[in-house]
Amino acid sequence: MLDKRFYRLIYLFVAVALLAGAGDLYAQETKTFQITAKKYDYIPDTIKVNQGDKVVLQATATDREHSIGIKSYNIDRELPKDEMVTIEFVADKKGEFTISCTKLCGWGHFGMKAKLIVS
Repeated sequence: MLDKRFYRLIYLFVAVALLAGAGDLYAQETKTFQITAKKYDYIPDTIKVNQGDKVVLQATATDREHSIGIKSYNIDRELPKDEMVTIEFVADKKGEFTISCTKLCGWGHFGMKAKLIVS
């Protein structure tokens, strides 16, 4: 027959494991960023979040139609001039990702880039 101390030890290990997992559930945050697309530029040009964060981009194009594309997150959204577009996703992959305009917007289009950094 097993001793009561053995069962207490098992309960302790189970409790610690559950609490360790529960901490991860609350580690994620929602991070909201205002991003402006204009004349071959994004402001801000770098967005930093933690892996697991919910990211909300409130994006506006101020001079003409642009777009926001983040290939690794399967995001490609048009930004009509002077309309705010909300883009939401979970940053589930670590790394540095390019944010680019996917709608041809003029001579500087191919240099219109920003960074998403997920730590």
